[in-house]
Amino acid sequence: MADGMIKGADGSIDLVLFLWRKRRPIIGITLLGFLTGVIAALVIPAQYKSEVILFPAITNSVSKSLLSENSTGRDDILALGDEEDAEQLLQILNSDMVGDRTARRFDLLKVYKIDPDDKHKNSKLREAYEDHVKFEYTKFGSVRVRVLDHDPQRAADMANFITQQVDSVWKHMSRERALKGYNIVKQGVDQLTAEIAQMEDSMTVLRSLGVQDYHSQAERYNEYLGAAIVKGDQRAIGEFERRFAILAKYGGAYVTLQDRQFNEVKRLSLLRMKLEQAQADLDNDLPHKFVVNQAFPADRKSWPMSWLVIAVCTISAGLLALFLIVAQETIRKIKEANG
Repeated sequence: MADGMIKGADGSIDLVLFLWRKRRPIIGITLLGFLTGVIAALVIPAQYKSEVILFPAITNSVSKSLLSENSTGRDDILALGDEEDAEQLLQILNSDMVGDRTARRFDLLKVYKIDPDDKHKNSKLREAYEDHVKFEYTKFGSVRVRVLDHDPQRAADMANFITQQVDSVWKHMSRERALKGYNIVKQGVDQLTAEIAQMEDSMTVLRSLGVQDYHSQAERYNEYLGAAIVKGDQRAIGEFERRFAILAKYGGAYVTLQDRQFNEVKRLSLLRMKLEQAQADLDNDLPHKFVVNQAFPADRKSWPMSWLVIAVCTISAGLLALFLIVAQETIRKIKEANG
């Protein structure tokens, strides 16, 4: 065992002596790597990071939140959204509509140096955009919008612009559906209003014929007819019998129209409330996010990190030097053994 320890110590000493003899190429290659790292750190274009932190709002219609009498916790327009709302917010941020608007606003084809005549320009633009713009869901339930760019002001402007597009895109998507819903309810209100007006005209005609209120008239006529019979007033009896004949002829139609009008007016009231809700959804301009902080131009670059680039190049060069020397020595020993 002692001999093994001595041999192991001798092997370590031999390795140290071997590396010492090869110190010049090792140091030279390592210094070359160091200089390469310095040059790379100076040459690689600096990129600046700006970010916006926002929380999702609860995704709900404004009519349900503000105009509905049966509201729940999900109807509070000031409440923060949950994970599902955050996922919907991320889908909006990742949408082509937001990306296309951002690309046009900041002329990203020129910024990312993509040839406008390249047949693959859209794919290249999308790849470059995804490399520079990131969206992520944080452990605090918020959403982070992060932008990297060579211009710190443009990075901040892009992050803020993308955040502002959330409400615009959301409204664009929901407006078509809200408009169709509004038109359906509006058509129902107009049609029902016309029907009620027609019923009112028919009842006006019946009133001109002598039917004012069937139930109260019939009760009064019976009362007066009884009194006329007791007095033996034949003229009055004849008059009330004539009026009863009118009630008998038109009273049924009047009662039917009156009951139908009453029901349709109630229905119209409900439809008008729905129309008010549909109008509120159509005009909805409530934001779908809560912005915690706006992006601002960074005063120091985020990439490349000079010390990291230099360290990686230096260490890589040193390891490469060791590998080359070991490989060279191994090849030499193999040739000697076969020679």
